[in-house]
Amino acid sequence: MSEEPKARSRRRVARGEGEVTEWPRGLLSYVPRGTDEREPSREENRTANRLVLAARLLGILRSRGEDVDRELARLHAAERAYDRKDHERATELVEQLLGDLESRGREVGRARRDR
Repeated sequence: MSEEPKARSRRRVARGEGEVTEWPRGLLSYVPRGTDEREPSREENRTANRLVLAARLLGILRSRGEDVDRELARLHAAERAYDRKDHERATELVEQLLGDLESRGREVGRARRDR
């Protein structure tokens, strides 16, 4: 019998985005270019990416003929909060919206299976 390898612990980073693993071992210093690390660019920001994801999901639903006006209003509220730099509120709003869209998707999936 062979021993099972011990699970490696992972260190969480301040922004909550998983450990950076692509830097080579032995790296002694790193000087980032661009925006300050505490404020990632819109392309790297988790909330901004989730706003884009929500918009794309709503676009898919709309293309299928579903009514998404209420959800679009919620998305726009989250985007306005993000633009005001109220990232906490924007995150809260977009997370609620994505949770509701996930539930909606499960209901649609169940309805299709029950046919």
